[in-house]
Amino acid sequence: MAMSSILGFLLSLDKTTIFIATVTLLIVVYIFSMKERVGIPPGPPFLPIVGNILNMRGAYVGKRYKYFGELKEKYGDIFRLYLGPKLVIVLNSFETVNEVFVKQKETFAARPTEQLWGINLATKNGRGIIWSNGDEWKTVRRTSLHALRDLGVGKSSIEEKLKEEVCALLDALSDIEGEPVCVHKYLMKATTNIICGIAFGTRFDYNNTEFLNVIAFVDSAFRNEGAFGPIHVLPLLRFTPFLMGYYKRFQNIHVGVESFILRRIKEHKETFNKDDIRDFIDACLSNREKTDYFDDHGMLRAIIDLFTAGSDTTAGSLDWALLYMILNPDIQKKCQEEIDSVVGANRMVSLSDKSKLPYVEATILEVQRLGNTAPASLPHMASEDAMVNGYLIPKGSMVYANLYGCHLDSKYWDDPKTFKPERFLDEAGKLKKRPSFVPFSAGSRICPGESLARMELFLFFSNILQRFTVIKTGSGELSTEGYFGISMSTPKYFLKLKRR
Repeated sequence: MAMSSILGFLLSLDKTTIFIATVTLLIVVYIFSMKERVGIPPGPPFLPIVGNILNMRGAYVGKRYKYFGELKEKYGDIFRLYLGPKLVIVLNSFETVNEVFVKQKETFAARPTEQLWGINLATKNGRGIIWSNGDEWKTVRRTSLHALRDLGVGKSSIEEKLKEEVCALLDALSDIEGEPVCVHKYLMKATTNIICGIAFGTRFDYNNTEFLNVIAFVDSAFRNEGAFGPIHVLPLLRFTPFLMGYYKRFQNIHVGVESFILRRIKEHKETFNKDDIRDFIDACLSNREKTDYFDDHGMLRAIIDLFTAGSDTTAGSLDWALLYMILNPDIQKKCQEEIDSVVGANRMVSLSDKSKLPYVEATILEVQRLGNTAPASLPHMASEDAMVNGYLIPKGSMVYANLYGCHLDSKYWDDPKTFKPERFLDEAGKLKKRPSFVPFSAGSRICPGESLARMELFLFFSNILQRFTVIKTGSGELSTEGYFGISMSTPKYFLKLKRR
């Protein structure tokens, strides 16, 4: 009886009354959705449902670092955004990054894996090194790092494998000497092959189809917006015409790469010998009795993490290095003169030469600072309420470090937009540490591949400059406006290699 009375009442209302009631309801919902917890950092206005997602469209697509820069100017060293309904805290100075990721590392060590739809889906059968939390993360990270150390990663014992790939890259570059070339694809093949050697115990021909599929997967993954992608908080967007095609293509590549890696794991299980550990897969197999986290899918995820952490970012840094050498021929010449005086031309540059080539090393560090291949950290999550710079960071908030902002902070870097390797040298010409230099992030979630990346950058960069001079091609101006996906890639450019 009551239900029929209510229905009758609603039917008796005219259209104007219904419209006014609907608008009033929407206003009430809007007001409640805009209400924030007291004490959180300031930030820009946001919309219901989508938050600040639309702010990062249009002119800021691929230029998110500019958006962050503008917000830093307005709101300071720490500000907040909303990705849909999810609160995001962005740290913009070395002090705040150090406070959160180092001093309060226990509170901010977690990843918001389950909050990000795409990440949660991709890691449902194994979280790997990057996206695991708690005991799983500690066990997987510790075991993986031990396995990599046992394989010589980060030590001179891996140098010969690295040099083998350096030689392969130099040979490939020699074939295109004098031709205008976009060199990034060659760098990706070299750095990805190093991960293949570590993971599978073998390298691949640069034209191998399965190998090229791995590169396509990594390249596609790093060109998207990562955790800032709207699909993570509004997954229904994957059914829109534009995103549907991209999502299906990426899924097909992803499935193909997973199948490739799982076949490799199967082959290793059939030939495994605990007294002959050949590579990362064997090292994981040898640890299966100690942990449950290295079943086939756990290994699969850990290997994918090796590729995503160790190929694109290193190739990207080398790409930036060659671009800056074209833009700064005097610095390129000074690097070559140092290499010539220490090493000469009759042998390759080795890791043992590193301490004798401080200007070369300082140039690489300046490339990392200004190129900012990793412009932002991967997302962290507050496991409990915390206070930072007098602001409340609520439990469950996602937290990012704006590393790009840290590396261009005039408080720490004189004339920060100018390429100056000398800023990493003391008065005696020796390398000096810069605490605000954080290209691999900071704290307990610092990039586990840091030592390998440093070795690769030095060997590839120094040996390329030993053999070639890189020169500009064409008459147009070269830009240093990078594209910010997950990593910061160079704008497309062409160079020529001239044999020295």
